[in-house]
Amino acid sequence: MTHTRLDLYHDIATGQARRSFRNAQIAMVSGFVMLIVFVAVALNASTTAGSVVAGGLGAVSAALAGFVSRTFVKSQEAAAAHLRAYFDQPLEFSRYLAAERLVVDAGLSTEQRTEVLTALVQAMVTIPAATPAQGPALGQTQP
Repeated sequence: MTHTRLDLYHDIATGQARRSFRNAQIAMVSGFVMLIVFVAVALNASTTAGSVVAGGLGAVSAALAGFVSRTFVKSQEAAAAHLRAYFDQPLEFSRYLAAERLVVDAGLSTEQRTEVLTALVQAMVTIPAATPAQGPALGQTQP
């Protein structure tokens, strides 16, 4: 049942990333086309006021398309971060299991074992710091 839920989560995250990337591309292309159309209208306008209005509308439509596409790109980046966390989780879990096996086989005293297990549990519940290549860790924001 857990494997089925993980597969569903993976499908949802990849679908969201794919849709966000496609929508961002559509918004970018739409903004560029609208800019070209308004530039053509401004160049063919019979009055200066018409040219200024068409040029202004073109700039506003391009800015709006840029904002919308940026929003979709951020959504795609969030989905990619969730996928990265999804694939990192088994590696983290295997590290914790290996640490547990080492503690069991080390023949430590009760005090030493308690100390090591406390450090291990603290490491498990602490959110890892993000590396520059990964960006911020999930749930954290950049300053």
